[in-house]
Amino acid sequence: MTYKTAYKLITIADENNTIDIAKASQLLGVSPLTVRKYIQQLVSEGVVEKTGEGKYVLTRLGVSIKKVVSASTLKNTPRYVITDTSTGQPVSLSFNSYEQLYAIIAYQLAPRDILEHHLKNYLAEWVRSSIGDEILAEKIVKGEIATIEDLKKYLEFILSITGSLINR
Repeated sequence: MTYKTAYKLITIADENNTIDIAKASQLLGVSPLTVRKYIQQLVSEGVVEKTGEGKYVLTRLGVSIKKVVSASTLKNTPRYVITDTSTGQPVSLSFNSYEQLYAIIAYQLAPRDILEHHLKNYLAEWVRSSIGDEILAEKIVKGEIATIEDLKKYLEFILSITGSLINR
């Protein structure tokens, strides 16, 4: 069972975030039994849950991952422009995806204090309105993601999942 294939089920979920086993089996080219094994993996990771009617639906985390994957494949996501907080002048960097934000953090392309200021004051709204990632926005607002290192770890987690889905 591959991690990548299991997570493809997220992108197969319908508009109600329900995963149809027969449809998933056909789209992935695997047996319904294999789809059920993938679903169990996602259930154990908190990405999918079984309803009282026996259907499998995406959890809040699953929906968030689905939105991030969708936003990552769009070319018109609004750019986030990084500004110097002391002058208000733009730093010569902007991003419109988690991949680009991760690169800015990992390669230290902007001063850490500027990134920290944006994280604490502005990033949550961009994440919510442009990417649709309610979970990250909420974690920033609540202070659960309070440092650039916290943000980097979250991005690593999301990108480990979405990276393989975006490049399908």
